[in-house]
Amino acid sequence: MQELRTYEAVPGKLPALNDRFANHTNSLFQKHGIDVVGYWTEVVGTSNELIYMLGYDGLADREEKWANFQKRSGLD
Repeated sequence: MQELRTYEAVPGKLPALNDRFANHTNSLFQKHGIDVVGYWTEVVGTSNELIYMLGYDGLADREEKWANFQKRSGLD
């Protein structure tokens, strides 16, 4: 199962969001067994979106991993 997620950054803050995902969030995903399929941003035009896809073994796997991620990352 894949989940496509989109973050809308504050205008001008997309580079900081990309940096946060590259240097912090991605390692948290890995720590909690969340498979990152890929990250994308727009190359042509202007956009403040970071689009990414995560992979799971199924809905129950997703729910369990996100609950652990939020609990252990202080997001609950």
